[in-house]
Amino acid sequence: MASLSHDLDIALTQLTERLLTQKQTYAETYVMAKGQLYRTELHLRPVPPSELPADF
Repeated sequence: MASLSHDLDIALTQLTERLLTQKQTYAETYVMAKGQLYRTELHLRPVPPSELPADF
C-alpha cells in the first residue's frame, strides 16, 4: 500500500491517537477543497498483523 505522503501519515496517526484517547473510533466533519465541500469520515478498526499488506 503506497502512502500518499509522510505528512498525511503523521496527521492521521495524531488524529487516531486523539480519538482513541477519547474512546472514539469514528469522526465526521466537512472540509472545503478547490471550491467544493466534502464530508469526511474516519472509521477506526483494529487490524491483525496477518491482514496487513506485504508492502506495509
